Amino acid sequence: MTLKAFYIRYSVWAAVFNTLSIIVYLFARNYTNVWVLYIGNILFCAVVLMGVFKGNHRVHDTASVRSLFMMGFKITIYGILLATVLCLLLLLINSMFTGISSPDVPAQAGRGDILFIILSSTIAVNAVLGALSALIGATVVKKNQKTGEGKTLY
Repeated sequence: MTLKAFYIRYSVWAAVFNTLSIIVYLFARNYTNVWVLYIGNILFCAVVLMGVFKGNHRVHDTASVRSLFMMGFKITIYGILLATVLCLLLLLINSMFTGISSPDVPAQAGRGDILFIILSSTIAVNAVLGALSALIGATVVKKNQKTGEGKTLY
């Protein structure tokens, strides 16, 4: 498997886990439970972290910290792009079935607020947590901490 296929594989898993939490959030119709979206963000973060661990294991634990961070960052970027596309597709499907003015939406939270909450959770929170997990994963998994040298993966 090439390195680009490795990135795409973990990015797809991260996007799918994030989208599953959005599905639960939208179809439960309890829009005050934003913590359901946070579970998807944590799963996204965990997939990025596992991608960094597996990527280092793939090169027999000889990768540099910088290349491990870039691996996790690329998984994060590809995952955010895929999750955003899936999120927009899911929101389009949901708006076809529920309509723009659904009676389930609370009066103080208009439809735009729900769109903003879901998109900001998908893009901003995943970007921060993905970059953080890439940084933590890269520094934790490096065996020889005295030098920053190793194989460059990108």
